[in-house]
Amino acid sequence: MKKTKILTALLMLSTTLTAAYAETYDTQILQATLPSYVEIKAESCLQSKTIDPSTGNLDSGFSSVFNIKSNDTLNLYLSAKADTDAGYKDAFCKKNGIVYVILTNKSTKATSAALEDARLQTSTPEQNANAIAYPVSGVVLSNSSVEPVYNDSKNLYEFTVTPGTTSATTSISATADNTTYSYDDKAGTYEAIVTLTDSTT
Repeated sequence: MKKTKILTALLMLSTTLTAAYAETYDTQILQATLPSYVEIKAESCLQSKTIDPSTGNLDSGFSSVFNIKSNDTLNLYLSAKADTDAGYKDAFCKKNGIVYVILTNKSTKATSAALEDARLQTSTPEQNANAIAYPVSGVVLSNSSVEPVYNDSKNLYEFTVTPGTTSATTSISATADNTTYSYDDKAGTYEAIVTLTDSTT
């Protein structure tokens, strides 16, 4: 009888010890945040053409290329600025259903009024000296069949890129808008600055 009581007591003690040393655990989560990222680079910082003084036409059209790397879906904005006597003004405009980019003379600056006249559907060469407009043939994205939209009220192109690598190519015709070119346009270098950004400010 004593042996049975001792054995029972040992079994109870063994059960108690097993419960006391049952497996315990905890977990820890390793977490890192990857922020939204975009890298925008122009394929070249300068494109140089020659203007035919008899017509205002370029020797060949411009092809403005930006390469974009992004890990997120982002809205991008393509704008252009031209220098005037009153500072930089929007160089993209739309008239008669066609988008144009206006180049202005660097050394003999166009007046802001001349740039504004070049933007009008009823522009006249005498009123827009030192500002010459060229048609934008379009903006093409390398990995999208959706053509960027021109926003008339903001004077810029808007489009969306998805994660990955994208190139945005803006083609500009060599043919000058004849309502913006005349011998009133003085000799010199004409330019517009094209910018692609992820912000409208």
